[in-house]
Amino acid sequence: MGTAQAEMFDLPQGDLFGTPVTPAYVVPHAIAVNTLRKTLALLSNAERWPWDPDMKTARMDRTVPKLLAVLPPDEADDWRGRIAAEATRLDAAA
Repeated sequence: MGTAQAEMFDLPQGDLFGTPVTPAYVVPHAIAVNTLRKTLALLSNAERWPWDPDMKTARMDRTVPKLLAVLPPDEADDWRGRIAAEATRLDAAA
């Protein structure tokens, strides 16, 4: 598509090589903290991992980092440490 044509249309994807598009949804702080609190409680009360390996990967490698990303750095570090401690405990129990 030529430059003149591109200017006729609003491209929701944005420029593939330029500035990234703002995410469509950013988790609100309160929801992130609530979800982290529930996750930590679940891990703390478990004697072994409460999820199968695929769900564990989804939660620990994708969901938790997305939730931590919306928190201030010091708060995120606190949650990250507490969750990592429980993960280490559950890995040792496996």
